[in-house]
Amino acid sequence: ALRVPDIAPILQGRCVACHSAHPTLMGSAPAGVMFDTNDEIARNAQRIYQQAVQLKAMPLGNVTHMTDDERAKLAAWVQAGAQQ
Repeated sequence: ALRVPDIAPILQGRCVACHSAHPTLMGSAPAGVMFDTNDEIARNAQRIYQQAVQLKAMPLGNVTHMTDDERAKLAAWVQAGAQQ
C-alpha cells in the first residue's frame, strides 16, 4: 500500500509552493493547510483527495502542472487508508 513517503514527492513538487510554512508563490498557506511534514500530509488526506482528485481544483489553475497519474496516485493512497 502507498504511504506518505510514496506521495510526499508529489506534494513537494506540486503543492508546497503554496501549502507550506514558507510558501514561494504566496504570502501564506491557503486556509492554513501545509504539507511540510508527514503528519501534516496525513492529517489533510481527505482535503487532498477532495481538492486534487475529486474537484481537480488544486493546484489552482494547475499552475504547477500536476499530472493525471499523480492525481491517481494520491487517490490510491487515500482510498487505501492514507497510511503514514
